[in-house]
Amino acid sequence: MTMQKIQSKITLTYVLLTTAVIAILGLISSLTMESYYKNRLIDELATRADLIVSLLHDRQETSLDESDRRIRDLAQTIHLRITLIDSAGIVLVDSDVPLADLGGLENHLQRPEVKNALRNGVGTNTRHSASIGKDFLYVAKRVGPFESGMLRHVRFLRLSIHLEDVQTAVRGIRTNIIVGGCAVLVLVVIVSVFVSRRVAKPVVAIAKSVQDIRSGNLDVRVPITSNDEIGQLARAVNEMVDRLKVDITQLKKLERVRSEFLGNVSHELRTPIFSLQGFLETLIDGAVDDPGVNRAFLQKAYSHAERLNTLLGDLINISQIESGEMKMSFRYFRLIDFLNTVVSDFQTVANRHEVALRFDATTAAEVDVMGDKERLSVALGNLIENAIKYNKPGGEVVISCKREEGKVRIVVADTGVGIPKEHQSRIFERFYRVDKNRSRDVGGTGLGLAIVKHIVDAHGSAVQIESEPGKGSSFSFSLKT
Repeated sequence: MTMQKIQSKITLTYVLLTTAVIAILGLISSLTMESYYKNRLIDELATRADLIVSLLHDRQETSLDESDRRIRDLAQTIHLRITLIDSAGIVLVDSDVPLADLGGLENHLQRPEVKNALRNGVGTNTRHSASIGKDFLYVAKRVGPFESGMLRHVRFLRLSIHLEDVQTAVRGIRTNIIVGGCAVLVLVVIVSVFVSRRVAKPVVAIAKSVQDIRSGNLDVRVPITSNDEIGQLARAVNEMVDRLKVDITQLKKLERVRSEFLGNVSHELRTPIFSLQGFLETLIDGAVDDPGVNRAFLQKAYSHAERLNTLLGDLINISQIESGEMKMSFRYFRLIDFLNTVVSDFQTVANRHEVALRFDATTAAEVDVMGDKERLSVALGNLIENAIKYNKPGGEVVISCKREEGKVRIVVADTGVGIPKEHQSRIFERFYRVDKNRSRDVGGTGLGLAIVKHIVDAHGSAVQIESEPGKGSSFSFSLKT
């Protein structure tokens, strides 16, 4: 990767982002200003409508021609189009339409502004006028009947104004936004070129160093010129080279894995052993005669002994599985009976944790599946036990089945704490824990899911997981029918 390519990508990113921001802000500003101008016009037209109603009440014409002339003079004076409409929607007078042509106008009772005025007293609308050929803003007001004269049938006064002024103002604003946006864009291009050059230079140096390392030169070092992310990257590359020097052969890699395993085992064993030792020493030193603490200490000692026994059992199981000493005995067995038995075995554990455990038998048909019933009970039991222990009081664990082509999928779903996405690919590793403190609190050994994975793999399947933190998890695997 050349420095020019990196610079171009960074610069293009800045330019595209700035263009998008300017376009969005310009659109929002344009729409906001257009709405502002229209609202001002509506308020002004509503005020003028009240004034015109007052003027019409003061003077009552005796002929329609006289009313038409007066409305036209008034409209010319205030630069508005004035329309008078009766209760049936018939236009009586329109300042922009000759009196002789009013009969050709369509009924206005269904016009949006008139309909709104009929309901609310005042109505507005914006549309293109077919009779005038321009875009207009309409404000209609419901008026009471005039006392006498030619206007006694008027029930709606409508004022309208064409939107050329508003459209001109909005176009001006848009032009200013475009000009300002172009100026900002030019500034961003200049700045991004400068920034991209500073960013690209150390990245290219790191890329060259990595190429040298890939070629076998482990003596190369990446210069660290800053403490930002690029400096951290350079430091990480140098640290990687140092580790590669130490871990140069496969033998050393295997030795490290073995050491890590032994370290995990010793750590897991040390905790219950030390706890047992502490409780027993306390009892020996006199606490055994204290009825206030002796039973509690014995109970805790028993709990740690039980955990130690579980851990040793899991270690034996996974050792036998990975060494090939654990032989599988595949036979057909009735699935619904098997699931009922396993679920029943864990009802006491579920009750103790205040979790509802149930088997949805409606999903399981009378079908036989192929597998090692004993090993599968261990795998399914580990999944159910985890679902219970990592649940919450009042939560639920449901075991169900799904028929697939030539297979049946067994699902263990819970409403527990869930597993973050970044941990889901590693939870089947030995001794891997998402939350180390919580795992030990609930008595986990860190080997249960590893055992599940090995047993399910031996059955030609794979454990699938769906989980969302705070909402629960779902583990499933399939068996051949």
